[in-house]
Amino acid sequence: MLRKRRNSIHGKTVAIRRDFKRKPRVSILAFIGVNGIIDYYDGEGTFDRVGFVKCCRNFVYPKRANVRLYPGSNSIWILDGASIHRHPEIVRVLRSVGVVLIFLPVYCP
Repeated sequence: MLRKRRNSIHGKTVAIRRDFKRKPRVSILAFIGVNGIIDYYDGEGTFDRVGFVKCCRNFVYPKRANVRLYPGSNSIWILDGASIHRHPEIVRVLRSVGVVLIFLPVYCP
């Protein structure tokens, strides 16, 4: 892990010059149950709505059998209020397989 800050004499600034190369951004979508991580999806860049819907479909559909009809296992999902989470397509897909969605209020820690 590289340090981002250095200590210096009080009142003096520290100047560090070196080459900087930004590494690719990595995003992880994790499905967490009461017993820990059930599954995860990772990718380079950030998740958009299409990628999020694709990962959710891969997780819920029968060939993987990770989600059961409410009140079965993994049937309650808690999501924050991000616009990709509230999109009507994802809500329809998840409710069609029996998932109960709970959205956290805005600015909930």
